[in-house]
Amino acid sequence: MKTKALQKISKGITLFIVLSCVAALAAAGQILFESSGISSFKLKQTEEGMRVIQRASQDYQTYRRFTEEGGDELFLVSSAKTTEQYLDAEGISGSISWSVRKGDRLQQVLWGKTETVTELNVHDSYPVLVSGQAGCCAEMTGYRLFNLETGRLLLSFNDFNGRFKVTQPFSLEVPNSPLAVRYIGVISQDSTRDRDFVDPVAGKQATLLIKYANEMLRQKIQVDMEVQEGYAASVLEAHLEKDPAAPNSDKIEFREDQATLWNIDGASNPTQISGVLLKIVVDAGLGQKVIKIPVKNDRLDLNSAQIPEGVSVHPIVQLRTM
Repeated sequence: MKTKALQKISKGITLFIVLSCVAALAAAGQILFESSGISSFKLKQTEEGMRVIQRASQDYQTYRRFTEEGGDELFLVSSAKTTEQYLDAEGISGSISWSVRKGDRLQQVLWGKTETVTELNVHDSYPVLVSGQAGCCAEMTGYRLFNLETGRLLLSFNDFNGRFKVTQPFSLEVPNSPLAVRYIGVISQDSTRDRDFVDPVAGKQATLLIKYANEMLRQKIQVDMEVQEGYAASVLEAHLEKDPAAPNSDKIEFREDQATLWNIDGASNPTQISGVLLKIVVDAGLGQKVIKIPVKNDRLDLNSAQIPEGVSVHPIVQLRTM
């Protein structure tokens, strides 16, 4: 028994020594890049007697992309954020300035931006980041999706599923393929920003914008619908589901707002992208209206869409498939 106890003590001491050596090496290692920022908190009272909280913070988010050669690329998103929130009123306002770097020493500054927003989130798996402008009362946070490396705005969207941290709209990914991820975003009239609707069809009101993008915006579609007097259109449901009319759609895998298209595993031709449909349920005081738009040949196919009575759908932007 004493021998076993001594062996356990010996192993424990050895493990401690190893961990101490690793920690010592890390502490003594070369610093490749370093940055720091200031965080602050203020509770103030206005001349009108209202209490307001002011926060300032610095954040650092990273994204790691693995290369075909077996290496990797590291991206750093450094951001400075300020927010102001009244305790006796709804809503929050803020501003975020950020910059994106990459390189072995994060020495290359790729781009930067400042927006009147309240959140900034980097995706764990896709090279994108999302900024969000929160609002007040029944307003929906307006999100924008940017390409992480180029800074290109891909599309704007709202989140209809109540996620705590939003890093993307709906997405379509082809496994084992060089094809870029496809994104689908939906904007309602309750969005805090990017309500860039055009004039609606006569007798209807502009209700939704639906956008489809890969490495740039490919489609923007407007949904108009009849609205009962005294009502406003409300989105009750929005999600992706399998298209039963598409071959092998039963192989598609869904995880939250992500669809993995195992039905076209390894595809390299973008026109093969299909198998899902976007389902949206809207109520404008005249009963629930269910809209279903399938993705076919790498686009939202309005010719095969299920559009209920009292609803009109028309394209605003329509670019060729890439």
